[in-house]
This record gives sequence, C-alpha cells and structure tokens, in this order.
Amino acid sequence: MDHKRFDELKEAYVLGALPDEERHEIEEYLEANPGRQTEIDDLLTVAGLLALSPREQAPPPQLRRNIMSVVEAEARRPATPTRSRFAGLWEILSFRNLALGTAAVLVIGLFSWNMVLRGEVQDLHGEVANLRDAQQESRMIALQGSGAAQQAQAEVMVLEDHYGVLMAEDLPKAPETRIYQIWVIEGDQPEPSGLFNPEGETVAAVVKKPLEGADAVAVTVEPEGGSPQPTTKPMMVAKL
Repeated sequence: MDHKRFDELKEAYVLGALPDEERHEIEEYLEANPGRQTEIDDLLTVAGLLALSPREQAPPPQLRRNIMSVVEAEARRPATPTRSRFAGLWEILSFRNLALGTAAVLVIGLFSWNMVLRGEVQDLHGEVANLRDAQQESRMIALQGSGAAQQAQAEVMVLEDHYGVLMAEDLPKAPETRIYQIWVIEGDQPEPSGLFNPEGETVAAVVKKPLEGADAVAVTVEPEGGSPQPTTKPMMVAKL
C-alpha cells in the first residue's frame, strides 16, 4: 500500500467500514510507517466525539397530514351570512388566514428545531477543534525506569500552562507503608510534587508543581505521607 492509498482508506478504517483484506493492508502499512499512527489516533478522537452529535431528523409524515387537515377543514367551514358579500368574503379570507397562520407557526417551529440541532452540531465541532488544538499544544516526555521500575513505561504530558500529568503502566505497587513521590527538579533542588500508588496496570497522577524552568522530573519511593526531600534513589527520571 502506498501513501495515496492510505489517505483514501484511513477514514473508512477508523469507522470499521473496510473488508478484512484492506484492513490488514492498513495495519501492515502502519507497522511500516509508525509516524502516521497519529493520524489514525486523531481520527479516532474525532469519530468518538461525533458519535455523540445529534442527527438531523425529517419531520414525521403525520405532521404534514395534520397541517393539511387544519387547512382543509378551515377552508371548508361554511361562512356565516352577513350584511354584504364583501363581509362574507372577508370572513372566508379570515378563516383561510387562520389556517395558513397555524401552518406557518408549525413550519417556523420545525425550522427553529432544525437550527437548534445544527447549533449543537457546530458546538460539538468546536469542542473537537479545541481538543485537537490542546493535543497539539501539549507534549509528551518519556521517563527512564530503573530497578523495580525498569520494565515500566511512563510519560509526563506537559500541558499548555506548564503543569503536567504523569502516566505509567506496569509500575509495581509500592511496599507496605511506602508510596511513590514525584519530584520537579530545578538545578540541584528537588521540589515535592505529588504522591501516588498504582492500584492496577495503569496510573495517572497530577504533577503539582509547574514544569516551566525545571530541568527534570523524577519519581522515588518514600515513607507513607511523603518526604520534604528524597530519601531513595530515583526509580524513574525524565530530563525536560
């Protein structure tokens, strides 16, 4: 599969609309070109959010029949005799105007309903755009593990406001009465920046100190409740 063919099929792949043969081709292409996986991830994010958007709906057939029944009934209603032909004509026209007015109100209501739905879809599109902008403004920094955390995979997502979120997989649970502690290091000075203890395969913890101007982020194992200064060697470190 070449790049052009991938571009033609990637949207259908995300929606699960490809036959097995073409789906396998896409997956083999992504293995050979891992840099394009981010395009698939972005499309999955958008598809997941758009699945929540309201769909435009056609008005039910019964609604049109109801409108026409009102119009026809009002048009057939006999006019009350009045003093002149012109007065009778005015009454007939008034009945017709009433029927047409009722129909107009219903049509305006349907139009307004449709515009509300369109507004909700536009708002959702705006949320998707904001989400994609936020993803572009953030950056990921991998931490290197050692010792018991050597097999763990961990990253810090640095957000636009210079705060971060530490995410880790396969990190061993801390020993009893001990806990993991995050440190933001500037120069030679480590600052305590959060505590966590993984309860499952994955964990996410907020880095409570801003990362602007910092040189590194580290994780140590400390006594329960945390320490003002590290008491053990870092199990995971990332240079910023």
